[in-house]
Amino acid sequence: MLLTPGRKADAEQLTNFIGYCLAHAAAQYGIQVHASVWMSNHHHTDVSDPDGNLVAFKQLLHSLIARGRNDLLHRHDSFWSGDAACDTRRPTDDESLGDLVYTLTNPVAAGLVKWARLWPGFTTIGWRFGETRTFKRPDRFFDEKGEMPEQVSLTLVRPPIFAELDDGALYRKLMDEVRRRELEIQRELRRQGRRFMGPIKLAQQRWNRAPQSFEERFKVAPRVAASSKWLAVAELQRNREWERQYAAARELWLAGGPAVFPAGTYWLKRFAGVDVAAQAP
Repeated sequence: MLLTPGRKADAEQLTNFIGYCLAHAAAQYGIQVHASVWMSNHHHTDVSDPDGNLVAFKQLLHSLIARGRNDLLHRHDSFWSGDAACDTRRPTDDESLGDLVYTLTNPVAAGLVKWARLWPGFTTIGWRFGETRTFKRPDRFFDEKGEMPEQVSLTLVRPPIFAELDDGALYRKLMDEVRRRELEIQRELRRQGRRFMGPIKLAQQRWNRAPQSFEERFKVAPRVAASSKWLAVAELQRNREWERQYAAARELWLAGGPAVFPAGTYWLKRFAGVDVAAQAP
């Protein structure tokens, strides 16, 4: 539980630290942040990546978080699970809105707090689209004479969904869906006879405590998920076609021909300077 908020002073320190790292990494790579919630042992962050820098952004963000947090906790072991990252892409406005709701209500779904706004860790719940918040360089880990700025700002960017709604209307729609989901989770926990942990017990949670839930291992890990079988099949076919285009371009490139790799090619573009097709809108 290396990201547990702890008591109030610790939670404020952690929130500033995460906000600083997230704002810095996003600014470095042109990442647009739409929502973000950092739980005690993982995070959910919804972004747009207009310049194709998601990999570099994640590397910098997770490196700063891991090294800074390990320094504070006086530990030297691995911080992130090597196979835990999961990136998803949503094709419709409703699904994208659902992802934002899922992110913001994660502390509620985990049975930690009754309302998302009560989560003491880093969360963008309550931020309006276009709102900017500033974070100061943490006292620990970062060198005052180094290259890291004294403070950085993070602006919550409106996601490119529901173009017919203005920013205020989209925010209200999102908050209505968050409220609906919170009430749904509360009803389900009552039905199960469970209670929320609550802020007081959360403040007593220690970082070296092991999570009570465990993921299944040695199971088939699906590469895609969709609301219907046919959408999933279409996505798998799209992936297979991309792999065919990549293989053909690589073969031509190795032979010295004028190869153009499909949009989404990352490593060869960054480190070998190959030509890559433009990303579709």
